[in-house]
Amino acid sequence: MVILIVLISIGLGLESLSRLYFFISPIDIKAFKKYPGRYQESHFTGYKLSPNWELNHDTLKEKINSLGFKSPEININKDKGTYRIICIGSSLVYGRGNSWTYFLSQMFDNNISSTQNIEVINAGVPGYTSYHTLIQFITKLMDLEPDLIISYQLFTDLWYYHNLRKNVIIGDNFSNYNSGSTIGRMIDKSYFIVLCNATQRKYFSKMPDNEKLPNSLEEKIFNDDVLIYYNRNIDIMASLCQMFEIDLVLCPPISLFKENNTLEEEIMIMDIENKEFYLDYIKAGKEILQTISDKYDRVIYFDPSTKINSTINLFSDRYHANVDGNKRIAKEIHSFIHSLKNK
Repeated sequence: MVILIVLISIGLGLESLSRLYFFISPIDIKAFKKYPGRYQESHFTGYKLSPNWELNHDTLKEKINSLGFKSPEININKDKGTYRIICIGSSLVYGRGNSWTYFLSQMFDNNISSTQNIEVINAGVPGYTSYHTLIQFITKLMDLEPDLIISYQLFTDLWYYHNLRKNVIIGDNFSNYNSGSTIGRMIDKSYFIVLCNATQRKYFSKMPDNEKLPNSLEEKIFNDDVLIYYNRNIDIMASLCQMFEIDLVLCPPISLFKENNTLEEEIMIMDIENKEFYLDYIKAGKEILQTISDKYDRVIYFDPSTKINSTINLFSDRYHANVDGNKRIAKEIHSFIHSLKNK
């Protein structure tokens, strides 16, 4: 009994010290939690960003507006004279900190020669595949009267890769919104345990959250059907944009995957042994987007990798751009859109 009381006292003491630390420091505990409240259930897409959610970490700040976008507040009914751009995709659009959409918006705001108000909305949601963004477009984004959609996505469509050659409906295999088990949510309320779990993930976990990779010799070989649903979903979105007179720019994301990588880049690429698979995957994805853009008058293909030399100083990992990378992406997309508007 004495030992139990001592252990409980030590546990309460560690918990109190952890809470005191976060109370007096600029660090937000939500940055370390497994279930920080960033997402909530959605009837249509399974999950979405939680409106009015905010993270005030010392090195990472995020704020979701009342409509569930990582953007400043906007009016549902577009202001007269406003040119509205909506950027869609996964975490490559949502961004870790300030995304390229943030810098794109700044570039338009700083263009004093423009007589038109250009509004950039970040509709990216971490983990969203082309299934999610298609449904998001139909059920939410169309009602915001966008003038231009920028689709910047490709890699998350590997999430259903393991079900491709099974006799199943792919969409049925997407998990619904999961806020965690009752025990998981209870554990997440302890600041001390959250810190311990965060330390374990940072220093001892080899695979980042939300990564699903080819894991067998058979799966390391690229097959043409890998992107069959990506092709279909993007094509449907393109046809809808054509029908409703919305311009659509299809951008394959930049990455560190390239024919020749430095040793430092190879170390950063977690799945470097499957590089040939990813190179084939990226090539096929670009061909799909190019083919779709050729079918529709209002759909334009733009490959940022033709303007950006993907080097290690632009990335925080194999896919996600750092601040410098996001600024470069924004710069090239801004120049491309500017050339379109001047035609």
